[in-house]
Amino acid sequence: MGEETRIPNKNSENTNQKESNIENSTDNLDLSDLDINELDISTEEFESLNNQLDALSSALDDIESKNDNIHAQLVELLQANRLIRQQIQDANLSLGDTENDEA
Repeated sequence: MGEETRIPNKNSENTNQKESNIENSTDNLDLSDLDINELDISTEEFESLNNQLDALSSALDDIESKNDNIHAQLVELLQANRLIRQQIQDANLSLGDTENDEA
């Protein structure tokens, strides 16, 4: 009794079809089909896009730098851990040899 019958939304189906058609048409779009004169981009919009790209580039450079620093720190940590493990193994071996000599 409390259940409702759901009727598919025709608008949703139409929207999905339109999106599919748009994707298909843009897949077939070639850069040679574009004419620079046909593009409606003002100098201000172009400058704004250029500034945004510069900001993104700077942000990516910062991320790359931080990633490189983290990688270098991890390599140092790995080397330090290997050295410590080797020292512990050597200490355990020398303790084992000492115990065998005493027995």
